Amino acid sequence: MEINKIIEETDNVAEKYNLRLIEIDRTDNIISLKLLIDNELFIQIYNNTEKGKLNLALVLKNRRLYGYDSEGGKYHCHPFDNPDSHVFVDDNKSIHEFVIDSMKFLEEKELL
Repeated sequence: MEINKIIEETDNVAEKYNLRLIEIDRTDNIISLKLLIDNELFIQIYNNTEKGKLNLALVLKNRRLYGYDSEGGKYHCHPFDNPDSHVFVDDNKSIHEFVIDSMKFLEEKELL
């Protein structure tokens, strides 16, 4: 996915869920973003167009709680119940789908 489309989708999600969007790094082929929920809780978005990579992670206190990664057309999930594991899946989540899942999880765990 093109970097401008990643930024546009992330900006739309940030506005919809009242999250603060921070651009961490950008090159011609790479974008790294954070959607801040609070100081220690955020969604990290990393896209490398050259490698076909989109990584999404829900992070609390520098620990991944949940994630979806793709590279070269192969996808895997780091599920809520075991975020260190890799569960291979057919498709990656969109940024919007990932944020919805993350927000539901945080509400269920009373972290919001």
